[in-house]
Amino acid sequence: MLVFFFLALSIGAIWALQPVINAGLARTTGPLMASTISFFIGSLLLIISVVIYRCFAKEPFNFAVLNQVNPIYYMGGAIGAAVVLGMTTIIPKLGAGGVLSSAITGQLIMAAVIDHYGLLGAPRIALDSMRFIGIIFLLIGVNLVIHR
Repeated sequence: MLVFFFLALSIGAIWALQPVINAGLARTTGPLMASTISFFIGSLLLIISVVIYRCFAKEPFNFAVLNQVNPIYYMGGAIGAAVVLGMTTIIPKLGAGGVLSSAITGQLIMAAVIDHYGLLGAPRIALDSMRFIGIIFLLIGVNLVIHR
């Protein structure tokens, strides 16, 4: 379990680089083009990964199951594009710490709502007073990070 914690911690550290790199690209190309380039490169790498996987896997991807997927689950790409564009645009205004602390707080608040109502098949976990106090502390923390 500890290895997964450190893996997630490392992913979070790498994630902190992405909006800063995209904002640097946007200084030359603009936020929309920078976000498009970022998504294009990511998509290209994923397509290459699928091709490599299909070449070496004993059980290749079953593309036939894609028509059985609830359409709402295809929105992940659209949400990802909006996140990349939004962060690329806001980094110059709030800085990396401000954007990431705000984004992470937004994620945790939305996660609490998703858990409370069991949205999208998530297990129901009530938004009790301790979780609510945690959200208040997150909001206070973000305010401290973005305060100038």
